[in-house]
Formats: sequence, C-alpha cells, structure tokens
Amino acid sequence: MTGDATGERAAHPLVDAVSPGCITWEHRGDVLALGTGLSDVLHRATLEGVRTLVVTPAHTRLTPAAASALEATGGAWVVRTEEAFFDARTGRPLATPRDVFTGSAPGPAHERFLASPVRSHLQLVFTGATRHRVSRPVRLGGAVEGIAGALGIDLATWGATEPLAARWSRDDMTERTRRRMPDESLWALAGRRADETALLATLRIARTREGLEETTRAWVDAGSAGARSAGSLADDATAALRATAGHGMPLIALAMAAIGAPDLARRASAPATPQPLALLLGPPAVAALRLPDAVVRDAGGERVGSPRLPGLLFRLGDTRGGGWDTLARVLGGAEPDALTRLLQLDPAIAQALREADPEGGDDARSA
Repeated sequence: MTGDATGERAAHPLVDAVSPGCITWEHRGDVLALGTGLSDVLHRATLEGVRTLVVTPAHTRLTPAAASALEATGGAWVVRTEEAFFDARTGRPLATPRDVFTGSAPGPAHERFLASPVRSHLQLVFTGATRHRVSRPVRLGGAVEGIAGALGIDLATWGATEPLAARWSRDDMTERTRRRMPDESLWALAGRRADETALLATLRIARTREGLEETTRAWVDAGSAGARSAGSLADDATAALRATAGHGMPLIALAMAAIGAPDLARRASAPATPQPLALLLGPPAVAALRLPDAVVRDAGGERVGSPRLPGLLFRLGDTRGGGWDTLARVLGGAEPDALTRLLQLDPAIAQALREADPEGGDDARSA
C-alpha cells in the first residue's frame, strides 16, 4: 500500500479519520446511498468548514443522490485498490487519499478506472438551473415535474435521505425548503413509468442575491442501447426541456445521452463520451450571450417560455453525434466556468457543460 486513509481518529462513529481540512469515511459495501449516516457526516463537515473524503473499494457504486451530495459539499470519492489509490472521478492515481484535493498535472489514469464495465443501457441526463423571485409566491419542483411529465413518468417519492419514503409533493417540498432557509436544501426524488422506466433526480435550492436558485439534476433509464432510434431520444430530451421552460425563470439546462447501467448508479470507471442532445437558454443566458439572429436560425433555435421574455431551445444532435458542433456554435466559445459565474449558477452546470465537450480532458470523463 502506497498510502493510507488514516489520521487523527475522530469521535463521530462514522468518521474514520480527521486530517487538516478534511474528514475521512471508509465505506466497504457494494452501494453507498445518501442514508442518514452519510447525510450526517456531510452536514458535520459543512458546519466545521472541512471537506468529506469517502474511500471505497473499486466495486462500490454511489447512488446519484449520494454522489450529488458529496459534490455539493466539496467532497471527493477515492478508490482503494490492493496497491494504490485513485480519484474515482478522473482515474488520477494518488499516493494518499488526501492528494485528491491537490491539483497535479494530468497523467495516465489508473488501469482499474479504464477497465470497461458492463454498460448496456442508454440514459438521459438532465442538468438545469431555475431562478425564483422571493418577492412572489414560490413553488419549487416545476422543472423536474416538467421533465417527468414529458417522458410519461410519475414522480413517486422524495426526501432528504435514502431510502425515500415520502410521497412526492411540490407543496410539501417547497414548505420544507422554506423552513430550512437560509440554509441550502438538497432533496432526492424517484419516479417510474408503467414500462418500468426509472427516473432518479436531485434538487438543490440555495438563496442568492437574485432570489432562490433551484438546480435540477435528473437521470432517466432509456432502455437497451439497441432498442431506441437515434432520433427518438433527442426528441424526448427536447420535449423535456421545453416542458421546463415555463417554470420560474429558467437560466440554462442541458440534456445529454450517456451509456450506463440500469440502476443509474455512479461507478468509479471512465464513462463513454456523452452526446449533447438539447440545450435550453433562459432569458438571462440569452441576454448574456447576445446570440446573433443568424446563429439562432442556423442552429434551429425555438423561442419557448414566456412570450414577453422568452428563452431559446435548441435540439443539438442525437445519439450518433452532431451535438458538440451545434453546442459550440450556440455558446460561441463561452468558457463554462465564466458562464457559470456570469449567471451565478451552481458549479454543477459548468461541470455538465464540460462533460459535453469531447476536448474537455479529465473533466470530460466524469459522469
């Protein structure tokens, strides 16, 4: 072993070690969900102003809710092998788990990260942000309901931790979020269609200078990779983003096609390059980018949302490709982090834009 995950032992029963700036939790199970244990550890780390480091074996997989919560709090996931460690997001080999928080020059990814896992299903992956003015009555959850409704999926359960037990209710979620203000809220949701198509989602709500920012991330199992036509998945993605445009003030949303497992879980392996399918630019993004009419016309932009202050919806490509070129034409070379700062967006949006860039290097490999 080239390093260890030890340090000063912590008093918390689920924390294995404390190091300067981070706390470490070793998880050895097959699945790490956003249970009460992980939620409590992440909450403690946030209160103490430190980051959470989760160390697991290579076979462990994270639920989307667990992965989102870890990322939202600045944490990291490191894989322990028999001889070394590596960053579960990028595959970067590490001398010690804590090295995941230090930058280094790109190098060859660990061989376990590059090993081809069994992936047989298409996934639709949505990432978007919506702004709500607090001077008006706010009802959260409209974007995820729009996505689910467009795909014929019934949202069933939600909650702060897994397993999800409460029946889905926008009003209940809005009220619980209001009570937690000014603290941020992160909620997990699940839904299913009659044909067993599954949806998992997270909602992150934060107070900003502009009001409330609601970041929606959703993962939908789209079935066997050979069972869908290339265009039908793009049709679904475009319809889903169109359905989100009338809820609050949409900022930006991106839909991508990915290859993954039916359980929608995050694995510590290099994902196949995703394909951008559809892009929604809300009014603030349209104003910030100042898109020429010729670009909008050539890219097939469709005005959606409020007639008084519309956004623009673009079908970018399909599962065969073409989406990167259209995305580049629309964004006009705008750097994801700069666009995120300009629109005061959750960093998850910038990450989604980087993932859609085939030239994005290590960052483009995260799923």
